[in-house]
Amino acid sequence: MIPGRRRLQAWLRRHRRLDRGLAFLRRHWLESIAILSLIGLIAAVDPLRLAGVLGRVRPRVLAAMLPVLLAVYGFRGLGWWVALRGVGVRISPFRSVYVMFAGQTLIFMPTGDLARVALVKRTGASGRDEGTIAGTIAFQELVYLGLIGLGVLPRVAVHPDLALLVVLMTAAHAGIFAVIVWKRAYEWAVGVVTRVRPFRRFESRLRSLRPAFLEMMKPWNLAGVLAFNALAVGLLFLLFYLALRAVGVTSVSITEATFTYGLAHILSGLSFLPGGIGSQEVIVTGLLATHGVPTSTGAAASLLFRAFNDVVMAMVGAASGLLVRRAARRRAARRRPALD
Repeated sequence: MIPGRRRLQAWLRRHRRLDRGLAFLRRHWLESIAILSLIGLIAAVDPLRLAGVLGRVRPRVLAAMLPVLLAVYGFRGLGWWVALRGVGVRISPFRSVYVMFAGQTLIFMPTGDLARVALVKRTGASGRDEGTIAGTIAFQELVYLGLIGLGVLPRVAVHPDLALLVVLMTAAHAGIFAVIVWKRAYEWAVGVVTRVRPFRRFESRLRSLRPAFLEMMKPWNLAGVLAFNALAVGLLFLLFYLALRAVGVTSVSITEATFTYGLAHILSGLSFLPGGIGSQEVIVTGLLATHGVPTSTGAAASLLFRAFNDVVMAMVGAASGLLVRRAARRRAARRRPALD
C-alpha cells in the first residue's frame, strides 16, 4: 500500500466523524451532487434576492396549486388502477390512489417507486405476484414520463433544432418497450442484469415483469393508462405555470411554460440524478432567462414547484401512509379470529 494512503486512512480513523461522513457521501454520491447543485443555484442567483422573491409569492395562487397537485397524483393513481385491474389485481380506485400518494414519501430512494408493491400487499389487495405488480408500476411510470417529454412538441415548429431531441427521446422509450416485448431480447437483458450480485434477488420479479407489460399493451388497458396519465401530465404543466404566476411571472404563456418544463425534464433525465434534483432547477432557470425572466425569479419558481411536487406531496404521502397502516391492521384483525 502507498505510504501516503496509509497515513490518510490512519488520519481518518482518528477523525471518525469525518470518516463516517465520507462513507455516507460514497454511498449517496448522486444525492449529494443533487443537493450541491441546488446549493450552487441558490448561491449563484443571490440568496437574498431569492428570499425576496419567495417572500412576495401570491397566496391565492399558492392555494390554487394544492388541489391541482392532488389532482395530478389522483389521476396518476387512477391510471395505475387501470394497469392493476388489467393484470387481475383486485383493488379499488380509492385504494390505488392513496397507495400512489403514500408511495411519494420514498421516490428519492433507490427503486423508491417499487415500494408501492409492498404497500399494495399491505392493504390486502391480491390477485397477482409482486413481479407483476412491479410491472404495472414500471409501465405506468414509463408512460407518464414519456408524456411529460412530449410537452416540447407545441414549440418544435419554432425550435426545429429540438426535433432530433424529440426523436431520440421517443426512440429511447420505444426501445425499452421493444426489449420488454421481444422475448429473446428481454431474456438476454435479464440475464445480463442478474449477473450483478445485488440484482440477483430480483430475478423472479424481473421475469414476471414482461407478462405484465404484455397485458398492458392490450388496447383497452393501454387506452385507460394513457388517458389518465395524459390528464395528470396536463395538470402537472398547469402546476408549473401556477408556480410561475405565484412568483409574479406574467410574460410566459402556458404553452411556453409547458415547453420549458418538458425540455427541462428531458435534459435533466440525462444527469441521472434522482428525480432530476438540482439539474432540473438549473435548466429551468436558464430556459426562463431566455424569456426575459430574472434568474432569481426563475430559480424561485423552479424551487417553489419542486417544493409542492416533492415536499408537499411527501407530506400528503405520509398522511396517506396512515390509511395503508390502518388497512393492514384491519386485515390482521380479520385474520386473527380465523387463526384462533
